[in-house]
Amino acid sequence: MKRSKAFSLKKTVTFITALSVFSGTTAIPGVSAESDASYNMNVTINLAGEKKEISPYIYGINQYGNQGNYNNVTVNAVRQGGNRMVAYNWETNASNAGSDWKFSSDNNLSNSEDPADCAQVLSKEAEQFGIGYKLTTLQMAGYVSADMNGTVEESESAPSDRWNKVEFKKDSALSETPDLTDGVVYMDEYVNYIINKLGDSTTSTGIQGYSLDNEPALWHHTHSRIHPNIVTHEELAEKSIELASVVKELDPNAEVFGPALFGYTAYDHLADDDTTSEWETLKSENGYHWYLDCYLDTMKKASDEAGVRLLDVLDIHYYSESARVGVEDRLQSVRTLYEEGFAENSWIGQWCQENVPILPTVQESIDKYYPGTKLAITEYNFGGEDLSGTIAQAEALGCYADAEIYMANIWGGNPYQFAGINLYTNYDGNGGSFGNMLVPTETDDVSLASSYASIEGTDNGTVTAMLTNKSLTDAENATISLEGATTDYEAVAVYAVYGDSSDIRLIDVIENVSDNKVNVTLPAYSVAMLVITDDASDFEDLELYNPDKYRYESVVYTDLSEVNANGYLEVPVTDPEHIFRVNMTANVTSSAGSSWGSANCALSLNVESVEGEGFWTYKSYSFNLGNQVSATVDFDHMYSNDDVLTEAYISDGKIEFQQWWDTSEKLEADIADVIGVEYTSIEVIYQYENDAPSEKTEGDVNGDGKFNVADVTMLQNWIVRNGKLTNPEEADICNDGTIDIFDLCAMKTKLAKTM
Repeated sequence: MKRSKAFSLKKTVTFITALSVFSGTTAIPGVSAESDASYNMNVTINLAGEKKEISPYIYGINQYGNQGNYNNVTVNAVRQGGNRMVAYNWETNASNAGSDWKFSSDNNLSNSEDPADCAQVLSKEAEQFGIGYKLTTLQMAGYVSADMNGTVEESESAPSDRWNKVEFKKDSALSETPDLTDGVVYMDEYVNYIINKLGDSTTSTGIQGYSLDNEPALWHHTHSRIHPNIVTHEELAEKSIELASVVKELDPNAEVFGPALFGYTAYDHLADDDTTSEWETLKSENGYHWYLDCYLDTMKKASDEAGVRLLDVLDIHYYSESARVGVEDRLQSVRTLYEEGFAENSWIGQWCQENVPILPTVQESIDKYYPGTKLAITEYNFGGEDLSGTIAQAEALGCYADAEIYMANIWGGNPYQFAGINLYTNYDGNGGSFGNMLVPTETDDVSLASSYASIEGTDNGTVTAMLTNKSLTDAENATISLEGATTDYEAVAVYAVYGDSSDIRLIDVIENVSDNKVNVTLPAYSVAMLVITDDASDFEDLELYNPDKYRYESVVYTDLSEVNANGYLEVPVTDPEHIFRVNMTANVTSSAGSSWGSANCALSLNVESVEGEGFWTYKSYSFNLGNQVSATVDFDHMYSNDDVLTEAYISDGKIEFQQWWDTSEKLEADIADVIGVEYTSIEVIYQYENDAPSEKTEGDVNGDGKFNVADVTMLQNWIVRNGKLTNPEEADICNDGTIDIFDLCAMKTKLAKTM
């Protein structure tokens, strides 16, 4: 990248406190920025109740688009799937984007000449990050990319020389050097190649699961160049049975996943919307409730005939409809999966209540038509690039554990959603995790607070409990009763995501537990992992989050009319080693007048690792249509690419803002549309450690020599539940000889004036 000397930048420098840098308001743990109100919540954990084993694979991710995020989130399973895999040619590594991007055949997945490079990379990445379960996709739609020559026009639809035909079984011997000239790719040869190269499914480097393609009900839309017609029930059944048989013959211990349905309507009727169709006849004749019944019944009968289970895992995708509406609906959206009688704010809540809650209804189909089949949600997302995303993600994982889901893999993801996963898998940054046995848990009102609790094996000594506070304005005073306990609990550590950050912070250690009742105050709009122990010494060396640890400097650019020689916007980075976050606002327009659309962009960076290795990398983000829309990119985990996963620093002192690809209503209908992005503000934020402690000591109730948010939290906890005050003499701010709510109000006022 060349720097444009003519690029004009107006900048404003401001110094922002750690408490208000991103929200524009004072964020105080345990105290709402908008209201001092609190509400009470009773939580019951029944340690004597029936427990459920939690599959470790519900903490999963999709590989595509997430190579740089493995070091941001701790997971146990990874899926290699999505639209790009439908037309993937394992022999050459060519693939086709379908309707996602101009039906382009290219090297998007790999530019290696080594066959099955995608599977090899999957194995390598999983081993590097300690991910135990790997799921890849086999091609079943009929054709795969024959070249990497770009857009495939409609006139070049299959069969043509732009495509190679897919066959499931090869009549001759399987080879480790596939024939690149025969115009055919074989799935048995692909699986055989993987086994010979990586090991079978029982090995640590092998592939444990194979998916029978991806979202077949959408083939006629996403991949119309190879499958222009709507998939029929008969076609999907025949192909699924034959391809599953191939896998089981070559690797009997590998698990087969299918049919990877895209969402609710596919569960119901696959791709057939005609009420007078063959599906309606088939449904009526067999007494099926919805399409999932038909698929399971068909695979069960085929398995019985073959003498081997051909479907190990029923695979569905789930993208919440109500979560698209907004924050408050997202906070309630997971309830559609598990709560009887709940009606979400979407077409599902209006028209599809007969199948709500969804997961129990799916399980009923499994139990009736193919008992013993596991259930996976290999693509899902509840949205939210803010705390609503963390709260929904955390509740979803608890729901998956309760529904005994076998595997769940978030599609995409952002720091807030990853925080929801890390609360379960690495809440303390040292591998602290939710237990492997779910314990029955209830709250008074799931609309305000949801909770899931666990233990490890049969050990009741430590209980981990996820607890949400869905109120946007009110702190939550929770009383957690540990019923049926065989031990006396002594202390609780509270790890929470709240306020202005996706970071997991240790905000409280409570050592006054009595009668196995825990009293915890959570900030408004937050989610926490509570670690409850019968040995208080477990927490002796823990250090509470210190909001004064860092200070922030913000540089705002507002004159953003010019571009560099590459045609992209560019801004300088004045202190590359301390860059923390970039906030952007823009006006985003559609030239064709689309009702919806988005620009998918990236911050492009030339960086240098601490080892001195230079490389190019990026951080992705997106804008939806609208005026003054915003996006945020965090750099708290610095930079990485496929090969260099370590700390690194921007080497050339600048960031380039690129626009990579667009989606919109008109583009999906093959109508020309230009999504324009006009940046109105770019804020670059730098983070520095505060060396000097605050000089304020009045109000230092926790005795750390400073007056800050932690003191307000301690005083509030003391008032709410008669907790401890390390320095009670500093709590009487009003100097009236008593410590009460008036002192708390005075401390809040005092703290606000210091910011």
